[in-house]
Amino acid sequence: MTMKYAFLTSALVVLSGLGFAPGLVVAQTVKKPAITPTTAQTTVTNFQTPNYSVRVFRQGSQTRMNVYDKKTNKLQLNAAPVQVQNSDQQTSYTSSQGEQMFRISVDQSGNKSVEINGPGQVIQETTN
Repeated sequence: MTMKYAFLTSALVVLSGLGFAPGLVVAQTVKKPAITPTTAQTTVTNFQTPNYSVRVFRQGSQTRMNVYDKKTNKLQLNAAPVQVQNSDQQTSYTSSQGEQMFRISVDQSGNKSVEINGPGQVIQETTN
């Protein structure tokens, strides 16, 4: 504490020596902003195909998806909310952006696929 005030006093002496008029110095304590709690994320599935990197995760009560196009180095979906459909043979996660529909499927054997449908294009890649 004494060091702070010594510095302030020294600064005032220097400033007044430079022709600045000494004035009233007001010290203010600034509180750090409270840390905003982030919602924990749990990965449901993640995988890579030759052209895509996919991650499906839960954030709070919402399931979301990231899809990264390795050929163009662009994130196609970033934490996009998905609809989850469960059946006996597979679980599908579906989201859309603009005119594109993204479907990630995971079957009971662990095979995973990404399917992207858009105007004039259908892309489907799988892993085993």
